[in-house]
This record gives sequence, structure tokens and C-alpha cells, in this order.
Amino acid sequence: LPLALVTGAAGGIGSATVRRFLNGGFLVAAVDRDAARLREVFGENPDVLPLEVDLDSTEAIHQACATILETHGAPRTVVNNAAAWYYTDSTVAAPEQWRHTLSVNVVAPAALAWELIPAMLCVPGASIVNVSSRNAFSSSPRSAAYDASKAALVALTRTLAVEFGPRGLRVNAVCPGVVDTAANSREMADPEWVANYLKLIPLDRFAKSEDIANAIFFLASEEAAFITGHTLMVDGGQSSGQNFGRIFDMKNS
Repeated sequence: LPLALVTGAAGGIGSATVRRFLNGGFLVAAVDRDAARLREVFGENPDVLPLEVDLDSTEAIHQACATILETHGAPRTVVNNAAAWYYTDSTVAAPEQWRHTLSVNVVAPAALAWELIPAMLCVPGASIVNVSSRNAFSSSPRSAAYDASKAALVALTRTLAVEFGPRGLRVNAVCPGVVDTAANSREMADPEWVANYLKLIPLDRFAKSEDIANAIFFLASEEAAFITGHTLMVDGGQSSGQNFGRIFDMKNS
């Protein structure tokens, strides 16, 4: 079976992505810092290789990649989904929050690239898919470190695509909008927040984890064989523009 590596595999988008690759006939290295959660989500599935890895440590990434390459060979696909996000006023955000956010969201994908790309170049159809965010292009208050890191991840995507495209490796990104996951459970439990936010989304619903997983799988597949360096917005049309009639409850909107 071809191998896919997915980080942040125990969370909403991550676990949905693991399942999408399993359904597509892949063996999946499921990387997360929470080993107990990986066991809870995937049980004893023989096609899931659970790996407890602290992505804030380049040494831990090195050790995990060495194990994967030695035991299973080079992955065909790497999905950088794990992310850190602190919701803090920009003037009081601690340096450690910035360091940790940039480490997990940017340095870790770069480290996985330098560890795995040399071997992936020998795998036909190899690709990397980075999970960025709509916030890379449309920022939110109190999310400076997260927004900056996701914009950097988009830039890293382009650079790797241009650098390794001539050698057959494709690198793309997806930018989810708001996804109905446990991470957003507090907002999703507030009917007023939900009603107001949905006015911003032309498709009139939030993304499901499976929506993002399907986009990731497409970009990793041979159906996207001539797509590289691309950032796919998966936000229900929110970034395309606003229907102000909906936002302000105007008639005939």
C-alpha cells in the first residue's frame, strides 16, 4: 500500500483526513502528540500507524521520520495539518506563544520536508499538502501569531513547489474557513453567533471535517497531477465576497 503521513491526526480535520486516505487505499502514519487519543480514534486498525510526536521538537520529528523511512519507506503524501493557535491580544501575546505557534505551524512542516523530500523524490506521484487557513488572507483580531504562521505556510508551499516541481514533487495547500469541529464547539453552541456568522458564508453552512479531507485528498491524488504551488480556499465562498443584504437583513437579498 502507498503510505500517507498526516499530522494532527487525532483531531477533527486530521482524523477525517486519515479516514479519507484509508478509504483511498493508503497505509497511514497518524502523527499526533496525544497517543491516547490516537488509540481512541483509530483503535487497532492495522492500516493506521500511530506515532506520538511533539512537532515542537525538530529532534522528535527527525526520529519519527527515520523510523518511518526505515520501517515503511518514503510516503507518497505528507499532510501537514497540525496547528497551534493562541487567541490573545497582539500587544500582550507572550514570546513563547509566538515561538510555539511558528514552531508547530511553520518549522514543523519545513522539518518534515527536509527529512522526507529526498526519499519522496523517488516515489512516483509524491506530493505534500499543507493545511493553512483562510486567515492567511483575511485576518482576525487577537490571532496575530496564528495568522502570520499560516501566511508563512502558504509561502513555504509556493517555494517548495517551485524548487521541487522539476523533480516531480507537487506541493499545494488548502485554506479552510470555519469548520464544525470540537475546537470550535464553544462558538457552535451559541445560536446567535452561528446565525450571524452564517450570513458571511454564501453556502450557508460551516465546513465539515470531511469537506476539508476531500479537498486534501484531491490535491494529493493523480487527478490533480498538473496542480502545484496552488492554494485552494475551502470556505464555502466566504472569501469571494459578501452579500450585504444577508448581513444587514435587507429585503430582496
